[in-house]
Amino acid sequence: MEIESNRLVFEPPVQPVQLATSALDLRLSNEFTTFPLVPEGVTVEIDTSKIGNVESVIARYGERQIIPTGESFLLRPGDFVLAYTLEYIQLPNYLAARVEGRSALARLGISIHQTAPTVHAAFEGQLRLEISHNGPFPCRLYPGQRVCQLVLERLGSPAQNGLGSLFQRQRQNQG
Repeated sequence: MEIESNRLVFEPPVQPVQLATSALDLRLSNEFTTFPLVPEGVTVEIDTSKIGNVESVIARYGERQIIPTGESFLLRPGDFVLAYTLEYIQLPNYLAARVEGRSALARLGISIHQTAPTVHAAFEGQLRLEISHNGPFPCRLYPGQRVCQLVLERLGSPAQNGLGSLFQRQRQNQG
């Protein structure tokens, strides 16, 4: 009902296969940010008390990879990568959400988010996923595959304040 009335927006639109009884599957985009190993003899230490914008650290140390259609990203044991959902979402001010991993990936050792499952009411943007692999075998991830679930939660009353978040309207690089 919320989707049909355009109060809850997904772009591109969700497909029927993405809808479950209590969650909606989101798909993986084609952009991954990896963090290469530091060469031997080089030390990088991030003082979290002194960084104002974590995105500046990611931009400095991360490497952006675009996976062409039909190809895959190899996630090795111990890897940590950032990736976006394919869907750009717009939540109304009376719905919040949680991002949860999918059990099929979890059973292979793949976690989709670290400690940031909350999507606040009135959020608009692509979700950036923190993917880590603790399983024993390398696994291939494909752009467009269903990678996580969005569990919607209706608030007791609409949020009164706008969402003042660094991540509001985030979108993967288009180039």
